[in-house]
Amino acid sequence: MGQRVKIAAVIVTFNNPGMLRDLLEDLLRQSLRPHRVVIVDNSTRRGANYPPLPAPKIETVQMAANEGSAGGFHEGLRRALEGGSDAILTLDDDVRMPADALEALYRGLRDLEEREGCVGAVRAVGPNHPDPAPTPIACFAWRGTLMRAEAARQAGLPRKDYFLYADDAEYALRMAACGWRFFWVPGSLIVETRKDDKQTLRVLGREVSCYAEAYRFYYAVRNSIHAFRMHGRRAELRSTLAYAVKMALLLSFVRTGERGRAKAILLGVHDGFRSRLGKRAEYHPAETPAERVLRPSEARR
Repeated sequence: MGQRVKIAAVIVTFNNPGMLRDLLEDLLRQSLRPHRVVIVDNSTRRGANYPPLPAPKIETVQMAANEGSAGGFHEGLRRALEGGSDAILTLDDDVRMPADALEALYRGLRDLEEREGCVGAVRAVGPNHPDPAPTPIACFAWRGTLMRAEAARQAGLPRKDYFLYADDAEYALRMAACGWRFFWVPGSLIVETRKDDKQTLRVLGREVSCYAEAYRFYYAVRNSIHAFRMHGRRAELRSTLAYAVKMALLLSFVRTGERGRAKAILLGVHDGFRSRLGKRAEYHPAETPAERVLRPSEARR
């Protein structure tokens, strides 16, 4: 496949230089290489050493504070669109890519455009994907999505006030409102390598998989409710509310030290309906998995 297409890869990273180095090396090995890589670094620990990669062009944007995936992809997509890209590949910092992943994804986008018309974005699959052929999806996540720059321009930029979670879903819903469609592309594989955001609890004799930290519950519930309300997605809103009630009830039965997650869910429901967005000081990501406390500077906000 020729190299005339200009694909910008946008990566948002947070305190994860080791996995980021692996991903950058994967990008260099691609049979279809991006012409540009934009790394948006939300890290609170400075001085990450990226590998000396001669190509493609790599631009690192050091954020003044952790602005989450929403603020990171807002800045990354803005720069990618200003650079005259034809398509934009969005990636988290914890994925690995076989050498043909981007080529297969772009080929899938091009083939689907010929058959389906207005295809705004295609997404790579993970292991054990059930369908051998491309299938439509209602929304996409940032991890492993290739979008047409034209579709991104029409949708605008991601909402920075979502901070974490559902910012990609809201962006996809906005793009869909412009008439664009989205598909899985099974020929392209992108594998997530970090899965430490979940834990399994035993509650009332049953095992429940859930977010390990309260802040994840808060932003996921709040932003999903807000997005589905704003876009008139009543079925998805009801489903989110049902999930929130179920998880809050289940978590209320675990030991007292774990009940902060139930409170975070209920507050997320409240703030989602009130459209109270932005970063909330008591729900700030820990700098490391062991640091479950607020930084003093954030606690005063």
